Amino acid sequence: MSRFFTLVGALAIAYAFGWKLALVATTVTAPIGLLAGYYRFKYELEFEKMNNAVFAESSQFAAEAIGAFRTVSSLTLEDTITTRYEGLLMGHVGSAFRKATWRTLIFAFSDSVGLAVQSLIFWYGGTLLASHEYGILNFFVCYIAVVQGAEGAGQGFSFGPNAAQATAAANRILSIRESRNRDKDTNTAQIPDTDGGIKIELKDLHFRYPSRNISVFKGINITIEKGQFAALVGASGCGKTSIISLLERFYEVSRGQILANGTDISTLDVFEYRKKLSLVAQEPTLFQGTLRENILLGVDPDSISEERLHAVCRDASIHDFIISLPDGYNTEIGSRGVSLSGGQKQRIAIARALIREPSILLLDEATSSLDSESEKLVQAAFERAANGRTMVVVAHRLATVQNADVIFVLGEGKVLEQGSHAELLKKRGVYWNMCQSQALDR
Repeated sequence: MSRFFTLVGALAIAYAFGWKLALVATTVTAPIGLLAGYYRFKYELEFEKMNNAVFAESSQFAAEAIGAFRTVSSLTLEDTITTRYEGLLMGHVGSAFRKATWRTLIFAFSDSVGLAVQSLIFWYGGTLLASHEYGILNFFVCYIAVVQGAEGAGQGFSFGPNAAQATAAANRILSIRESRNRDKDTNTAQIPDTDGGIKIELKDLHFRYPSRNISVFKGINITIEKGQFAALVGASGCGKTSIISLLERFYEVSRGQILANGTDISTLDVFEYRKKLSLVAQEPTLFQGTLRENILLGVDPDSISEERLHAVCRDASIHDFIISLPDGYNTEIGSRGVSLSGGQKQRIAIARALIREPSILLLDEATSSLDSESEKLVQAAFERAANGRTMVVVAHRLATVQNADVIFVLGEGKVLEQGSHAELLKKRGVYWNMCQSQALDR
């Protein structure tokens, strides 16, 4: 702001003492200076944006390679990963050099405008002095005022790099805030009567992923009654996990409705809605910290008693392992639970889901990482946990869903068969063939 007032004051003085010279300076040189400053600022923004994108891409690749160091080592990919990373960086360096060439020319032009202004003023001012139209006082006051104004404007443009960095950082922050605002609905609708679980209805549901043109569902209809243990089975790619994602509102449906006790879930505040759900994914996600902290994620730690924590961990068949550790529940598990086996991480994720006491329990291949004995224990725990809540299970191993109240066999974007295990076997259809392949037809 001070630079702006400096420029205005300098121009006012210049016009007062020599309007002709001031007019030439402002009408001829000022547009050139402003144009140079604009392009300088524009290239600063573009360069800063490119720099952030380069850093994000290279750091993501490096983080993935380091996070999968066991896979990299087992496949002896050290040299391959290093070569790919070097190629990625060199590609970015080449792009930066090409961008920097234009940036250097723009900067040079912007910095030389000041000298061009002074040269023009001296030439035209000398002409006015030679014709005795201007006196020495008029010329020097006008000259100093114009130069001061130009310097003020130049100093304002010198903040261009800092302004570009601040603008890029602000845009990233605003994009996060806007994404949160998109997720947070203004509707205040509530799911009525959630005691005993929630009735789920998929009505004429059409869906396709934003990055694909292939429809996953073409008018699928599914009804899961309140408190039911429902299973989704079918071949890979038939849309089992997509239904879980839609129930969690990770994606919005293309057409149709998903109802929870008769209320369209798209009208609910997404954060309040998700408090009614617990999800155990096929790949459990743990965070650096203690076992206790990971199990109590998503709940108020002060509201959970030690007895309740231990009971949930017993249901998930992980309590005995935890107390065998030197620090028990306060054991640090490292980044992403690196010190735990796959089955142990899965059972911790199961305990984390159960302790929330959700109205809907979603299990996406939740027992895929467990051995047969642990799977039986956890399956029994799930069947106990199903009392008083709706449970939706995605499974490839059909032995885990034989006791389900209803089984939906998915394929071709629709429900091919539905019924209990015994009912579907009697039909001798798709489910019967799947059971035969897993020796479960008896």
